[in-house]
Amino acid sequence: MNELKSKMKNIFTSLIMAILLWAQGSVAADIPAPDGRDAEKKARDAETLDKIEQSLNAIRSLKATFIQRAPDGSVMEGTLYLERPGKLRFDYGEEAPFLLVSNGKLLTFIDYDVKQVSRWPIKKTPLGILVDEEIKFDSRIEIPDIIRFAGLVKVPVIDPKRREYGYIILIFEESTMELRAWESVDAQGYTTRVALVNPEYNVAIDKKRFTFRDPRGKRHGPRR
Repeated sequence: MNELKSKMKNIFTSLIMAILLWAQGSVAADIPAPDGRDAEKKARDAETLDKIEQSLNAIRSLKATFIQRAPDGSVMEGTLYLERPGKLRFDYGEEAPFLLVSNGKLLTFIDYDVKQVSRWPIKKTPLGILVDEEIKFDSRIEIPDIIRFAGLVKVPVIDPKRREYGYIILIFEESTMELRAWESVDAQGYTTRVALVNPEYNVAIDKKRFTFRDPRGKRHGPRR
């Protein structure tokens, strides 16, 4: 059991570090810089972003299996719950000593082993773009370039106010503009990839999914 917890902690920490370095930061990231693009490519990119906006805004809730690959190659699975605006839950299962959940305003990381709770405004994390009330690629964010390959579209999304802390890359199926995965790139350039499997859209999600048992208090009851 201790070996399992140690493995989960190493994998989970990679996801948390991406969020920590975005919210607080310490080392500049190697973020791609905008380069010159001709009018045809600009028009195509604008059309692509418009389709992506429509696709994402049509999703009010989402449940999916996710596969997370850490920078060291370690892989772990879990269940993602999402409800806009602002709500998220990365559930790694009953054996996991960690939980990452957003109640609509605050993204909370709970470490049940050490009874520690850390919080950040969800809008100030890389994941905020996925759970906005209205998802819009406007002047508040920066998109250096759209990359197309193997039937996929990769869209780097950078917050200009926090560009030195890292960024997120959204990955879509080009034919449908369906979200397939994303990559969180931290301030040191390390990438954590989260891929979605068998997503279910606009499904009812129990509100309890976006709450958690606080390990610091005296309240009792199931963690999940």
